[in-house]
Amino acid sequence: MDRSLLALNVGSTTLKAAIYDLDATHTLVEYARAEIKRETPSEDSLAALLEALPPPRRVPDLVIHRIVHGGTHGQGRELDDTLLAELDNLSPLAPLHQPIALELLRVARARWPDARHGVAFDTSFHASLAPWSRRLSIPAEWDAMGIRRYGFHGLAFTSALRTLAGHDLRTRQGRVVLAHLGGGCSVCAVENGLSRDTTMALTPLGGIPGPTRSGDLDPGVLLYLLRHSGLDADAIEYRLSHHGGLAAIAGHGDMRLLIEDDGPAARLALEVFVVRIAQAIAAMATGIGGLDHLVFSGGIGHRAPVVRERIFARLAWLGLIPDTDRNNAGALRIDRGMGPGIWNVQVDEERELAESAMSWI
Repeated sequence: MDRSLLALNVGSTTLKAAIYDLDATHTLVEYARAEIKRETPSEDSLAALLEALPPPRRVPDLVIHRIVHGGTHGQGRELDDTLLAELDNLSPLAPLHQPIALELLRVARARWPDARHGVAFDTSFHASLAPWSRRLSIPAEWDAMGIRRYGFHGLAFTSALRTLAGHDLRTRQGRVVLAHLGGGCSVCAVENGLSRDTTMALTPLGGIPGPTRSGDLDPGVLLYLLRHSGLDADAIEYRLSHHGGLAAIAGHGDMRLLIEDDGPAARLALEVFVVRIAQAIAAMATGIGGLDHLVFSGGIGHRAPVVRERIFARLAWLGLIPDTDRNNAGALRIDRGMGPGIWNVQVDEERELAESAMSWI
């Protein structure tokens, strides 16, 4: 008998859902999907999301939840109360995502108590990080507390690699740099299909600047603010998460408006964004000894050809030869067939959530 699987994905700015039919051979067939703006999850917000879907054929048998921070947990697994408590304890390491995702999870469990609920982690993809990437240059007792590089956007990176392999199997053995640019932004180095390095570390606040997130800072900045600004740690975290990045420079983080704005603040914000991403791509390529493929994804990475074009201009020395027409048209492959492959991918995190359940159902 076929089963119904519901994938729930709490993102930076959206709440997404997809329904799949799952047969006895574990073949997934998409039935419907929906997306709404993210609000504080509640029974009402879950109901609004479900109302955006066509009427389901039945109550879901399986519900899979995206969890940003899984700590040291590997692949996705079925949820139990012990695991839920562990994920609650990780909330301070992903405050923009984890508490909201777990609240939605609790709402869904109450709504469908007879369904099997499972979780998939964005951090799982980075279980293969190189030791020189995983270990931060901090005292050993802090490393023992779990303060290390975890990496994020794992479901998006997995989806991007799945798309690449579907068009060119050689990418599985290549050196691939993935740039996921959206509400959160990170760049990842993949060698022979395994994540080896990535820009985000302990939390999704680090790495390259995003629309509203600061990205990496001199640790002395935080110490200075704690000592002299009158702000406590919670207030500083809020400002860096919601008023950092592009918004800190231009007054907002809407890339569509920044591209059209010729004012000095908008120009500077865009230049900071482009340069930091280009530097991150070069750094990731350095860690894996070169670059065979460069992949863009995310709301900005996939939909903003002007941003991609400016990044290419900074990285011409890496041998990138983009095709301007294909880039402007938003094609899947946007190089000229010379030099490293350049790809523009629309990722499907909901599908990856559903696929993750195949390991435990």
